Amino acid sequence: MRTVAVVPAYDEAPTIGAVVRGVRAACPEVTVVVVDDGSTDGTARAAAAAGADRVLRSPRRGGKAAALRAGFDAALAARADVVATLDGDGQHDPADLSRLLAVAHALPGALVLGDRLGVANDPIPGPRLRAIRAADRVLRWLLDVPLRDSQCGLRCYPATLLRRLALREAGFVVETEALVGAARLGHPLVSVPVRAIYPSGRASRFRAVGDTARIGWYLTRAVIREMGHRLLHGTVARRVRPRAAVREAS
Repeated sequence: MRTVAVVPAYDEAPTIGAVVRGVRAACPEVTVVVVDDGSTDGTARAAAAAGADRVLRSPRRGGKAAALRAGFDAALAARADVVATLDGDGQHDPADLSRLLAVAHALPGALVLGDRLGVANDPIPGPRLRAIRAADRVLRWLLDVPLRDSQCGLRCYPATLLRRLALREAGFVVETEALVGAARLGHPLVSVPVRAIYPSGRASRFRAVGDTARIGWYLTRAVIREMGHRLLHGTVARRVRPRAAVREAS
């Protein structure tokens, strides 16, 4: 199965090289595509120097969702079977990618996502952890699946899913939108414990107030639509779609 790793990056020159080299060392068969989202610090040059197979450069910043969509389009055009994603800031361990890919290859059609909450890890900052747990609770109700760490960006998407998804949300919300879309299209969600890395002095691109509010507003709209659908069809007491399984892989 052909795999393309998409790495969105904005002003990540200090870390992008290590991410690219880590992916190439852990998964030498994987094609690495870095999407430079309008960086001004030489991120694109650092990615190319580290051995990225392709560097897509946006002239202006469009946000994580725009970078992911550009990477997905490039991966699908390259006829990828699996599209992996990981962040360019070093918060994901590239060595974990091989374990996610093993599950993705064993379970074609599944969306495999990293779970930073199930193993000993660097402490996740309090506001970020609270946002993760709040989103998890809503998604568990909405999708009727025991989902955990829904906000982890280390994932493996089957190309069959990406061809069917219409991702419209902006910023970090797009990753929540992808989970909702996958579950509603009947794609299993599979959880794999992964390491979380929070280097000293490195601020996350995730903004605890603004991004949490945007994710919360998206989930609020999704819940309202779901309740309306259940009321319309008299199914408030039961789920209206086939249950999308979430399994945990070791």
